[in-house]
Amino acid sequence: MTDIGMTTLLGKTIAMGTELIRRGIELPLPLWSSMSNINQYDQVMNIHKDYIDAGSDILTTNTFRTTPRTFIKAGYSQNESKIISEQCCNMAIKAAKHAVKKKNTLIAGSVAPLEDCYEPDLFPGNEFAQREFRELAIWLQDTGVDIILFETMGSWPEIKTALSVTADLQIPRWLSLILKNGNTLLDGTDLTNVLSDIKDYGIEMVLLNCSLCSITADAVDILLKNWKGPWGVYPNVGAAMPTKEGMIEEKLTIKEFVNEINKYLTSGAKVVGACCGSNPDYISAAREAIDLLAEN
Repeated sequence: MTDIGMTTLLGKTIAMGTELIRRGIELPLPLWSSMSNINQYDQVMNIHKDYIDAGSDILTTNTFRTTPRTFIKAGYSQNESKIISEQCCNMAIKAAKHAVKKKNTLIAGSVAPLEDCYEPDLFPGNEFAQREFRELAIWLQDTGVDIILFETMGSWPEIKTALSVTADLQIPRWLSLILKNGNTLLDGTDLTNVLSDIKDYGIEMVLLNCSLCSITADAVDILLKNWKGPWGVYPNVGAAMPTKEGMIEEKLTIKEFVNEINKYLTSGAKVVGACCGSNPDYISAAREAIDLLAEN
């Protein structure tokens, strides 16, 4: 059981990619930020450190695109893909661990959809997904992360597979959902039904991420009615969804973002943070909001 008492702040490094780009590093698809764990290790570690300095209680590993499947799509052989995938995974966790300064900082091992997270219909099916999800989750568990975080999950068949094949692991598992609107997952599955069905999978926390703040706010109302466990949110900071390359062309101001965060805090969120387009400045402002609420 993960010890989440007061509200904690997720230093969300799904924004690692956009932050690396902001710092001048090119991230060609399909590998996105995965090779930066090896080629720009210091940059990855420094971004983690910046999130901690901004007040984060939780870091997420830069493992959003470190599956063998991704490297095969980039032209590597099957054997090469498995080797380099594991190397990237190990380096990603090493970077997060080296950045941690506080003993109570948690490290969440990021596990993303196997294909493009914005295209849930690309789910490759149970046969492949069972092997790949389990393999990555075991890598993360064995390297010492505190939590397995299945995030930006928008395909109900993929979610069921990921949760089923990792149910026996001796590590807390969190599930974070991406939404089509305030009522459904990205693949159109009814959110109320999802929240009812996942109760059977031993998930410790349900979160909502990588959606607009407006959509997230609508979904929180459904979440509160249908999920009695701990919950959290880390929406995008964009006024519109990211481009296919992951870029946010128009952002909420930090003040506008904090106004949204305050709504989640007063509704009882145990974890808050920010997803695509965010940077340590947004996290620092969210830290101030959490601390102010705690004082009152």
